Amino acid sequence: MSCHSIVRIGPLNSNDGCYTALLRSSITNYFTTSSSSNEDDDDDAEKNGLHRVVISNRHFDASVVFAGLNESTNVITPSESTVEDGIILVFDSSPSASQDMCFDSLNKLHESAEKSNDLGDLLRLCVGVCFGPSPLADGTKASEEEYSRRVLWCLDRGYEYVEADMSPMGMESGHNDRDKEGFARIIEAVSSCMWSSRVMKKRAAVATTKAAAAAANTGNENATANADTTTSSNPKSDAEREKSAVASLMQGVDQDNESRNKTDEIKQQEMAFHELERVIADAKNIRESSQNDSMSDEERRKRAGDTALRMMELFDKLGFGDDEEDSDETETSSLPDGVELE
Repeated sequence: MSCHSIVRIGPLNSNDGCYTALLRSSITNYFTTSSSSNEDDDDDAEKNGLHRVVISNRHFDASVVFAGLNESTNVITPSESTVEDGIILVFDSSPSASQDMCFDSLNKLHESAEKSNDLGDLLRLCVGVCFGPSPLADGTKASEEEYSRRVLWCLDRGYEYVEADMSPMGMESGHNDRDKEGFARIIEAVSSCMWSSRVMKKRAAVATTKAAAAAANTGNENATANADTTTSSNPKSDAEREKSAVASLMQGVDQDNESRNKTDEIKQQEMAFHELERVIADAKNIRESSQNDSMSDEERRKRAGDTALRMMELFDKLGFGDDEEDSDETETSSLPDGVELE
């Protein structure tokens, strides 16, 4: 039985200025383009109609459906299961936003969503949509205060606040940055989320097996070549035979060490995944404690910061963002230990 992760996104109605619909279609189009190598075009069309995408990285594959807040998922066949994994709230961040689409309208929307759905906690985003630079980027004191108000509201309810420039240029920029913002950050969050529908890949184990087989074949070929050379040439001296035997033994030792190192790497990745699940559970407990007023703001912020640092360290161990780190290696090599570029 296949499983699909459900992400609720809203509001979806005739008065939303198509902002939510635009964001949803932009997300699904991004991942559909990335996975354009699917073999069955008809199956792709069906998934696109359901706003369903396949999230694929070197560790796992996951099927994710982006559905409206009150949208039914009965279109999924009885042989398939679904898990509520997250929610994305969308609002108009422009100063001229209507009362129904401004940031303050999310209070009622969040409360209604919490009551009507068993919403997941794996991905929670609050996205302010604009077309161009953020209206809060003018550097005024009023804008800074409004930005802080929005971020605190999101922290209290378990959301990550993102301001997304949905212009064509805004959606294309920032994907190669180390610290992503806007639409690029949304894509990164969706890509790196540990979805409940994930199916872990066996590529690392297969690569280890293939490497061992290739090494064995190489050893056999070398042994055969050495035998042929010995037969067709003059008898070797004792020193030459000893040197050849030592070289053959060392080759086998090197192959065993390489296979053992790859096996240890796989075990370390599995341990990192288990630790990441514990971090996600800690984040959920922090959010519940905040809602129950059983934790002070200072303690909540400290624990939330510690949890975020733990999660970033685990992402580094799992290899997320390796491409960006490789591109920064030259810049950071001359800095003292513990100093990072901002």
